[in-house]
Amino acid sequence: MRITDLLRPEGISLGAAPKDKDGALDALVKLQQTCGNLSDPKAYKADLLAREAQGSTAIGDGIAVPHAKSAAVQRPGLAAITVPGGVDYGAPDGKPSNLFFAIAAPAEGGDTHLEILSRLMVLLMDADFRSKLLSAKDPAAFLAAIDAAEREK
Repeated sequence: MRITDLLRPEGISLGAAPKDKDGALDALVKLQQTCGNLSDPKAYKADLLAREAQGSTAIGDGIAVPHAKSAAVQRPGLAAITVPGGVDYGAPDGKPSNLFFAIAAPAEGGDTHLEILSRLMVLLMDADFRSKLLSAKDPAAFLAAIDAAEREK
């Protein structure tokens, strides 16, 4: 399964301006809902928060990948936002996060979320790739950067 199979243009918000971690999660949940991935947005957010309570899903270098296996997920999906000003998401390097990918995985979907997370992490470790995502002018350019990186790998 490719990242571009799970991320649609309507699931991407570039230049978002959440004020905090909760606002970033709200934006990502709304995008997942817009894509038709959720049966219950509030339950999905609660599952995201439960996962965050185990430890921040911010990994540093401006990246955060909130994720949850949830009964509120109808189909696997991704949502993404860029936040030019960044928000404090509890990253280990202490830096604000400005590139977010939210993974929605069905509760009974096996390890789909781990496969997606692994694929994302391989790509996101490349600073040039992150720069392309952060400078994308529209969702099509954002998806094109991901598609090119996936093809290269």
